Amino acid sequence: MLLAETSPFDTVAGLPVHPLVVHAAVVLLPLAALLLVALIAVRRWRAALGVPTLLALAGGTAAAFVAAESGEALAARVGVPGEHERWGSLTPGFAAALLVVAAGWYLLQRRDARAAGPATLPTRVGAGLVVLLAVTVTGLTVLAGHSGAVAVWGARLA
Repeated sequence: MLLAETSPFDTVAGLPVHPLVVHAAVVLLPLAALLLVALIAVRRWRAALGVPTLLALAGGTAAAFVAAESGEALAARVGVPGEHERWGSLTPGFAAALLVVAAGWYLLQRRDARAAGPATLPTRVGAGLVVLLAVTVTGLTVLAGHSGAVAVWGARLA
């Protein structure tokens, strides 16, 4: 790990990067996860919302990685937040897995739609994995966000 003072994830204009980027992950990841489940359930939405949903998921995934790195830089300055660090460090990897599986499912379902047949077994398995990962990513995001809020605000509001 780079020293906090030399890390591009430390500060921007004197402000810590972590609280600036974490909100993008907290909004985009659950939103994209919900949209993916909706796209699996409602076939007619796929053409219009498929690519924007994947782009939102890509943005949320990137934000999760930046949040994790900037969280490490912030922890070097203010101390390790314990439970928040655990949930926050898991979120980017699962978000990346969801992005890869969701993109694969999207391409498979498009192929199936062009063939005008029912969904193939790989497409159905992919849909199941997308739902499982979407629930996991949403849960991790909620746990990381809640534990982060408690770490920052818990003692101040008690």
